[in-house]
Amino acid sequence: MKKRIVLISLLAVIFVLTGCGKNKVAAVEEEDISTPVEVTVVAKGSIADIHRFGGTVTAKDSVAVLPDTNGKVAEVLVEVGDLVKKGDVIARIDASRAGQNFNLSPVKAPCGGTVTTLNASLGAMVGPASPVAIVQSLDNLEISFSVIERYVSQVAEGNKAYVSFDAFPDETFEAHISHVSPVIDVNTRTLSVKAKLDKEDRRVIAGMFARLSVVTTEKDGVIVVPASAVTVGEKETFAYVVDSASNAKKVTVTTGIRQDDVLEITGGLNVGDKLVTKGQGLLSDGVHVRTVN
Repeated sequence: MKKRIVLISLLAVIFVLTGCGKNKVAAVEEEDISTPVEVTVVAKGSIADIHRFGGTVTAKDSVAVLPDTNGKVAEVLVEVGDLVKKGDVIARIDASRAGQNFNLSPVKAPCGGTVTTLNASLGAMVGPASPVAIVQSLDNLEISFSVIERYVSQVAEGNKAYVSFDAFPDETFEAHISHVSPVIDVNTRTLSVKAKLDKEDRRVIAGMFARLSVVTTEKDGVIVVPASAVTVGEKETFAYVVDSASNAKKVTVTTGIRQDDVLEITGGLNVGDKLVTKGQGLLSDGVHVRTVN
């Protein structure tokens, strides 16, 4: 009688375990196996093509002060930073030689401005080819920089630019291209370009290093997407969109200009498309997805 009871109990346990196993299998089969992705809705916006350069703040009006004769510097009447007017005496030169005595010859400023460089020192020999000083008009500053030959065709007078200085790291100054050299330097293969601040700022002084972001092209009302959503392959450039059935669809795209992490799309995507921005590395055409934004 006891053996019969034990046998019945074992059969009951086996039946229960078998039933639970089937339920677990069914639960796994019903589990969602779609690939999680993040998406964004494709829309139109604005984008600009920007090139970055380094430059130096210089005075537009800069004149070298040259003596009229050879001789020794007998007097220096100014210091760096002094303001001078046209005709002011900068220094005096003694052109005397052995057996010949001459009056001191004055060296005069050819224009008004600020003495930014002073090369003359007492007793030094100077001549008509040796600048005694540099006088600059610091009220008319510009930013000089060079453009490599590759970008010469994209830089033109009037281009908008944004400038930053290490002295003012949290500020951006608006500027524009004021002059483009008509020739390329054959030694450096670069083009000399100058920019001017739209609004004069007394804090900006000659000699400062400037970082320029020059806007060469601006576009409005174009499709722009995160650049990370587009994959550049060996044979094609593509992205993934999510269709109405929540399946991934691979689309070939053509691109335009890029601004930092934003990319212009000129073909392949339409306004309103659900573009995959994260998780596309796990996708292939037709894979079922679920959005987790």
